[in-house]
Amino acid sequence: MTFSIQKPLSILCLTIAFSLLWLPNIAHGQSMNEGIKYYQQGDYEQALKIFNNIDSPQGRLFSGKSYYSLGKYLTAKTYLNQVDQKAEDEIYLEAAYTTALINFQLGLYGDALNRLYDLKNHSIKTKLVTEGRQLYNEILGFLTLNQRKNAFQQAKSPEIKYDLIKAAIGSVPLEDARILYSQLVQSKIDTANQAMRELSETLADSVSYATKRRYGNQVSAPKGIIYDLGAALPSHSDSGSEFEVARGLHFGYVMAAEEFNQRHTDKKAFIRHQNTAANMDSAGHAMTNLAWNYHADAILGPLFSEPARKMADLAEQYQIPLIAPLANSDTLNSDNPYVYQANPTFTSHGRKMAEYAVQSLQMDTLAVLTEKNSLGEASAFAFRDRVEKLGAKVAYFFVDDLKSKGYDLTEYTKFFTTDSAKIDSLGNYHYLDGIYAPFTGQAASTLAELLLVDMQAKGSNIPVLGSQKWGNFDIPEIQLKNQPIYFSESYYINQKSERVEQFREMFNQRFDTEPNRFAMIGYDVASYVLTTLDRVENPAYLKDALKQQPMYKGIIGNINFKGSHINQEVKIFEMSENGIRPVLKQD
Repeated sequence: MTFSIQKPLSILCLTIAFSLLWLPNIAHGQSMNEGIKYYQQGDYEQALKIFNNIDSPQGRLFSGKSYYSLGKYLTAKTYLNQVDQKAEDEIYLEAAYTTALINFQLGLYGDALNRLYDLKNHSIKTKLVTEGRQLYNEILGFLTLNQRKNAFQQAKSPEIKYDLIKAAIGSVPLEDARILYSQLVQSKIDTANQAMRELSETLADSVSYATKRRYGNQVSAPKGIIYDLGAALPSHSDSGSEFEVARGLHFGYVMAAEEFNQRHTDKKAFIRHQNTAANMDSAGHAMTNLAWNYHADAILGPLFSEPARKMADLAEQYQIPLIAPLANSDTLNSDNPYVYQANPTFTSHGRKMAEYAVQSLQMDTLAVLTEKNSLGEASAFAFRDRVEKLGAKVAYFFVDDLKSKGYDLTEYTKFFTTDSAKIDSLGNYHYLDGIYAPFTGQAASTLAELLLVDMQAKGSNIPVLGSQKWGNFDIPEIQLKNQPIYFSESYYINQKSERVEQFREMFNQRFDTEPNRFAMIGYDVASYVLTTLDRVENPAYLKDALKQQPMYKGIIGNINFKGSHINQEVKIFEMSENGIRPVLKQD
């Protein structure tokens, strides 16, 4: 996160423009004016080509501000630290203010408060000094308990330490507040002064403190804060199978951020793209760059499994939430508190289909058939486990190496019959209410066709419950006439939705192209993260807040982690001769 520094800019630019009239070197003044013009237009790279060649306090100030705007915070500090108190007051104060913003961005909250404390006590009371005082107070109310501890240790003056503790009173439990007060005492702060006596009296009365806590401080982000979201995606090139996917997701992220910015005047969001390609080395580099250079509040991506695993490890090390938009592996976020999957896993699909079969379709006895060592295997086991917990039973559970059998399903489908004569010949037979067939992979369509052909030959119309792949199969209408088929899906575009139509129009106007499904997924995922940030204000709370965020109803899918790290919102569809329609109503 960082802050907008555009408000004091206009005043400073006018001051500099006026002072340049008195410079003996006219070429220097013209260069400075040209650089400021590029800066105001947001062309920071071009502005730096000018500012870096101007050896003056103004040039170093605007070099620092330009690097800051590009997210290159350490380089920005190097230039700003070269602006000393010998410079004009406006120049020096702006350099100090911008340095405070950078310290905040880097998580050096104590250093930021040190700078702002000196600024707000400056003898010259300019508008910038007033804004520095306001930002000082806003940061005091923004910090988490751990951030407050670190800032307390970095604070240089007793007054800052006192302000840090006082700002926490009413927002932390009484016992914690008393510990914080004891830290003030241990810091040799004069306990006899009036402010310390009042603080001590507040903490001595538990009833009074409980009332203060009930109506106490709420976390509120400083005005002008900007949230940085990393977009870990392959670069946008005109070749490669992932091009449409990566471009769609990225445009969706940008669209969500721009809408967020339009809705808020006091906070903004930036999308910081980093190329992950399809290998672990580039993914690790992207993650480290987003963590070190941009201090990213959250990272969206990547696309592929191997880079995702590498980035997941680094997400935990850097303690940055990673939200994978497409990954549906059941092992990606295992024991990793910083990894979230917006795409429901195969286990989630199996569990949701079981709930629909038992609770909505009133099925009591079921069968399962899928390929061993396929992704559908996880769905199969989750389905059986959930069915049995709901009080129904799985009479036949076939998870086998179907490929080695030449995909001959007759050994299994002989049990999927409603023919009474054949039932008698099977001996210990269970009458089935449904068959769950979560086929995945290249052989999925072949397996689905063979299953339906065998059942048709047996005259069986037992409902089939399937995985996402079933929604892509071209099933003859004659088979659908008497064969109920249901399948689960993570995403669904309601072509009649006014919201979808509005999104398409706005997307087309913004990017001059039609949005694909990945653009919609990217928009939904980024919107969900930004909505969560908007609620909690401080990104330090994001890791835990994501799993408690109320359901987000998206353009193409809903997102609700329900206390977990995997999106639990799976949709169920019915396929019939009349087409495909959603049948499971969302909460």
